[in-house]
Amino acid sequence: MKDLIIFTDLDGSLLDEETYRASPADSLFETLNTCEIPVVFNSSKTFLEVLKVKRSMGNYQPFVVENGSAVYVPPDHEIAGASGLEPVHGYLRYVLGVSHKRIKDFLSSVGAAYEYSVLTEMSEAECASVTGLKGSDVILAQTREFTEPLLWRDSEESLKKLSIMASSEGLRLVMGGRFVHLMGKTDKKLAQRWLVNQMKLVHGRDYKVMALGDSENDAQMLADADYPVLIRSEKHDFPDVETESPIYRTKRSGPSGWYEAVRTIVLRELI
Repeated sequence: MKDLIIFTDLDGSLLDEETYRASPADSLFETLNTCEIPVVFNSSKTFLEVLKVKRSMGNYQPFVVENGSAVYVPPDHEIAGASGLEPVHGYLRYVLGVSHKRIKDFLSSVGAAYEYSVLTEMSEAECASVTGLKGSDVILAQTREFTEPLLWRDSEESLKKLSIMASSEGLRLVMGGRFVHLMGKTDKKLAQRWLVNQMKLVHGRDYKVMALGDSENDAQMLADADYPVLIRSEKHDFPDVETESPIYRTKRSGPSGWYEAVRTIVLRELI
């Protein structure tokens, strides 16, 4: 497990899907830090949402937001000198996605042809009801820069039609745990690969990747990993992942499954 980087989804994986708590997974963070194994959050969450989670867990690694739309790097991190980074929000950012305005312009052009609710247009009460978030966390979830989550209320056929329209405009639809995410043509895998390549350039090491996720929008991230882990969900089946690497499917769900996988695969010889 030397020279390993762990990439993890948050909701339904590191975080419980209902309570948003990380226990017992977070009990492994100190050991991973001691072993110099970085844990990188790779989430559909926004910059502000991920920042809150990072601070609560004492995580100081780069992180990926909005389904691979951007990578944020701390200014004192070893890859801070990478080309293509721009200073924003006190971090250095590498953008792979498209602007939120472009997403909204596309939705405006679609009009009322399909039935769905737009996350950023929901009232606080509606957003809280759908996501389980409360108070200021609703605002953090609605402050989006690159993507738009849609609560889909139409047919599967209609979703395919909208997906074709989006593709013709250089956009894509990605299934998440609760929402369909409208975004640019990027994904968690591309952001993960960019970050690993930067680490390789700086350190000259052949890093291995462990990726953990539970939803369809994690599939490509897992497919590109050396150690892919599917976290069991109480709400949906394991998504399909096309990879030649052996997939570890957890017996437990959420952060208990995360704990199970990391302890079994990574830390069995270290703790």
